[in-house]
Amino acid sequence: MAAQDGMISGWTCRRRQGRGAVPVGALVFLVLALACVAVPGSAVGTLSQGTLLWTRVTGNSVTGVAITQDGAGVAAISDDARVYLYDTDGTTAWIYPLGLKMTAIAIAPDGSRIAAGAVGGIVHFLDRNGNVLWKMPTGADVNALGISRGGDEIVVASSDQRVRLLGPDGSLLWSYTANGAMTAAAISADGRRIACGAQDYRVYLLDEGGNLIWTYTTMGAIRQISVSADGTSIAVASDDNTVYLLDGDGNLVWKAGFTFRPLSVSLSPEGSVVVVGSSDQKVTLFNAKGAVAWTSIVDGAANGVSASAAGGYVAAGSSNNKVYLYTFLPQTTLTTPPATTTTIPAPVWNLTPEGTSTPGMTTGIPTLQPTETETGIIPGIPMGTGSPLFLVVVAAILIGLSAIVIAGVYFFRKR
Repeated sequence: MAAQDGMISGWTCRRRQGRGAVPVGALVFLVLALACVAVPGSAVGTLSQGTLLWTRVTGNSVTGVAITQDGAGVAAISDDARVYLYDTDGTTAWIYPLGLKMTAIAIAPDGSRIAAGAVGGIVHFLDRNGNVLWKMPTGADVNALGISRGGDEIVVASSDQRVRLLGPDGSLLWSYTANGAMTAAAISADGRRIACGAQDYRVYLLDEGGNLIWTYTTMGAIRQISVSADGTSIAVASDDNTVYLLDGDGNLVWKAGFTFRPLSVSLSPEGSVVVVGSSDQKVTLFNAKGAVAWTSIVDGAANGVSASAAGGYVAAGSSNNKVYLYTFLPQTTLTTPPATTTTIPAPVWNLTPEGTSTPGMTTGIPTLQPTETETGIIPGIPMGTGSPLFLVVVAAILIGLSAIVIAGVYFFRKR
């Protein structure tokens, strides 16, 4: 029987007055295609679903984390005035009591050196075993630190509007003055590029001699900055609720807006992954093209994040005293993660203002019974195609688009 105007016959919905036919099969295909485009993480080539290896609890809010290039060491600072170093399996390698509120942490790509900065402007430089190599007063609060490969150069961003480059012995090599307090700094692995940010909304790129190469202006004070190993990519978290990825020439590659403020940012050494921690308790992974590949929820504001090579490991620190380590490596390559959480009590020592009474490694830190067990698949929002959330989102989008198609068919029938 011939199809009447506005009636469905087989796979065709014919419009009135012979103004064309709408294949229903094509509409179904369009629904499926739009669903694949609309769902984050559904595209081919996204990162695999992340796994939480462990969580460790410090004595107070974790304000910064740093991870080695191979993920073998995770350094963290806490408002309990301590520096923590963890191994990949979550073992506490050592704890260093600084005695002052710490504001910055950095670890060399090879893990050989660790720098910690504090209010009052003192930079503490430690080796892999927690021994203090030197302390250098800068005269102003330390807001950010960066270390090149092997610890040959240390970049220091300070509240006195200066960024300083120190040598391996703590000697001042040069300083550069910006138009506002320096709030962020990072250095390439080879020490040839220094990226820094200030309260004047600007990103500065300097060469190894402290000469200005270019500036880039955002719409807010610079919160944190990260640079790739070769200095050709720079990730920036700004108080304008935006994360920027710039190339080595200062050109914008992409930017991502956030509803809540991004507090921390980390670029993997080769520049393929950008990790962002934000005040809404989220850790978000972007791929090199700026697409969201994975998101997890942490317990408290994500004050610090740090990514190893290719995003194989991601460390995060939260305002609820916790340090997290995730991995994106294949599950078969991992050993069984520990099923306990180590809780570190509040400090019980008396230190001088410079923190000089307890140098080097701290031992005898009591371990309390774990208050929780956190291991296995992340309790966040994995957006990989195998996650239940992905299937729910796909189903919801399919239902919504199908409703639109049905409404369209009904409309054509009424006309």
